[in-house]
Amino acid sequence: MNHRTRGKPQNPYLTLLIKSSLILVGAAGLLTVYYFALAAMDRAGTFRSTTSLADVDNDGDLDVVLHNLRTEAEFTAFGGATLWRNNGHGRFAAQEIPDGGGWTSATADFNQDGAVDLVTFDGVRLSLWQNGAEGELGLFGGWVRVPGPVQSGQFGSVHLGDLNGDGRTDAFVAGCCGRLFTVKETEFLPNMSWLWLNDWTQPGRPAASTAVDALAGLVLRDAALGDLDGDGDLDLFAAVIAPPKGLNADPADRVLWNDGVGHFSDSGQRLGRVDSTAVALADVDGDGDLDALTGHATGAALWLNEGGTLVPSAQKMQGGAITAVFLQDLDGDGDIDALIGEMRQARIWWNGGDGVFTRSDQRFRYSRRDGLAVGDFDGDGRPDIFAAAYDDDYRIWFNQGSGMFR
Repeated sequence: MNHRTRGKPQNPYLTLLIKSSLILVGAAGLLTVYYFALAAMDRAGTFRSTTSLADVDNDGDLDVVLHNLRTEAEFTAFGGATLWRNNGHGRFAAQEIPDGGGWTSATADFNQDGAVDLVTFDGVRLSLWQNGAEGELGLFGGWVRVPGPVQSGQFGSVHLGDLNGDGRTDAFVAGCCGRLFTVKETEFLPNMSWLWLNDWTQPGRPAASTAVDALAGLVLRDAALGDLDGDGDLDLFAAVIAPPKGLNADPADRVLWNDGVGHFSDSGQRLGRVDSTAVALADVDGDGDLDALTGHATGAALWLNEGGTLVPSAQKMQGGAITAVFLQDLDGDGDIDALIGEMRQARIWWNGGDGVFTRSDQRFRYSRRDGLAVGDFDGDGRPDIFAAAYDDDYRIWFNQGSGMFR
């Protein structure tokens, strides 16, 4: 079952699993092998795209690393990363990233050499790709592997930040949506989320990873890092969905406290009782602490931070199935607005300054293959909206100021 779409490369790790399973079938004779995408993956649709913004080539403007993932029936999937290089004033050219497969990717300067590196997650391990291969910024090579605590093989997402206060960028892997491959349906294992604390004291020998016990068995569609309790370190908001097998089936979102050195503990907060598909953090009501916006199957929900305790806003932000949420000041009035992305369109919700939002009539339309990003791509100090699929095409809406996009 090796499917390709528009010439996009299939994930080599998944291909290896499929080949291994076929060998197993031949050896066992009567053994039935199941390939299946769990229902939790289907809730987000066939396509799942993530974006990461950084000045990859150090030319002074924001580039976009886009990671596309597709799941299909009987569990054929592929994933790959594309660098959309900003050539100035928001004009982009696509560049496929060799060996940038896996399920998700993100960017940061891991080895502190002044160039933005790439990390990919293939379901089992992180691969750190150093920027500057062959002496050219924007080319990645010289990877370093960071194995997960258990070689379970799962979907997931990667979230980056300095988690232990040592000035280096660390990684949190949010385990999501079941195993990549199983021999029998009864062999389902719960998801696992884990941390890698960057201790790159010796090139090629990064520190080991550790499981986050407070999230054991939970399925995380998304997560966000931010200082939610005001103590100066990065805490974790986990956007949870219920697994189809009923293991740890409570879909309530969680908040985990960071002790300052990268150890996370459960705050005890259980937020909502519906599957969350996306989350973003920002101070939307101007009181100095981080609030949370979460996406769901029928719109978005706002959680207001009251001294480290997140309480639900009374506002209803109804819509379709949400795939991405962003919190930024989009109209330059000093407060944080929301861009809420669905499968084929995004809408802006304007903040009145007090955390009460009004939906804009303007719609930003794209295909279901597209990944969405928000950033200042033309250097005018205003955030723009970007959407792209693979290396095929991109769309950009430039911010004209006062809430007008062209």
